[in-house]
Amino acid sequence: MSFVGEPFKHDVFITYSHGDADGDGHSLLKQWSEGFARELEQELQLMQGQLAGIKVFRDQHARPGQALDPMAPLTEQLKEDIAASAILAILMTPHYLNSNWCADERSWWLEAQKQNELQVNGRLAVAHILPTTDTDWPESLVDSRGHKLVGQCFYDRSSANARPFEWPQPKSTSGDPFRGTLVDYIGNLMVHLKDLRSLMQEKERQKTEALRLAADGGQAIYLHGSQENSQVWEDVWSDLESAGFQVYPSEPDPITTDLADTQKISKGRIEILKGCDALLLVGTDDTRMLDADLVVVGRNERHQARAFSDKLMPCAVVDKAGLADTRQRILTNARRLGVHWFKAQDESWTSDIPPWLSGAGI
Repeated sequence: MSFVGEPFKHDVFITYSHGDADGDGHSLLKQWSEGFARELEQELQLMQGQLAGIKVFRDQHARPGQALDPMAPLTEQLKEDIAASAILAILMTPHYLNSNWCADERSWWLEAQKQNELQVNGRLAVAHILPTTDTDWPESLVDSRGHKLVGQCFYDRSSANARPFEWPQPKSTSGDPFRGTLVDYIGNLMVHLKDLRSLMQEKERQKTEALRLAADGGQAIYLHGSQENSQVWEDVWSDLESAGFQVYPSEPDPITTDLADTQKISKGRIEILKGCDALLLVGTDDTRMLDADLVVVGRNERHQARAFSDKLMPCAVVDKAGLADTRQRILTNARRLGVHWFKAQDESWTSDIPPWLSGAGI
């Protein structure tokens, strides 16, 4: 198990070119890169209190499962290991940019992130080992304006014949500037590893909660609406009750302009919401009322209830009047608030609720 956790087997995968023009496997660039990978892992191991269980994949690793298996097919093995890595650490050189193998590794990693539906921002850790030109950089390693990723520089930029710090090989005795730059590089890795771990833990929690919602029969649903739209509210309540859901409250909110009454009603909604599994807002032709429901109930009060109950609490608008076809701005705002939209003109609309609950919020 990696520090980040599922679905990752490795926290960091180090990709680099051997720069082996003669094909004898003993180039100086390979020697330096292997030393860098070893020192990177040892520095990370010193931080076990913060990164307990950190896993680094490097092809020369002595530990089984964190290096290449000489008895397994190379391409298939690398595809699997790189896909199972949380962060791709790139040792950037002209040789890397000219290597078809390195390009394949990068493509395999990027494709795996698409399949996992995960953003790659902050997860491509570039270490500049030798000078490169901007025009050589692949599209996946530049920002929206074409600037290459900043990363950390491990050579003297002022030198006309730059070589990596501690050339030809960094060792445990290597000092600054190599050691200081490596520590800075690791500091950035730590930030993104911790952020990714928190994200994956939250996704797992949401997945578990969504599966529970899908599996439990008769989920409790809070149906919010006002007496101004009591007929629509009654129709939606009946649809939900007939589909086997527990529906709360037993009547729509009363109409009031008194501030004290409004606060009392809001407090009552939150108390009931704490015990419910999902929130549905009755769609209304009154644009301002629906806007208010989305923000006040769908966002603010729902978040208060979620914070108290630690439940997923998905939210959706029930649209029986075809509002989505004429109120595109409201539909856009709802999506940005993480609120789903049910087109409920058809009597069978409640059949869409179970699959929604099984995937809501993920």
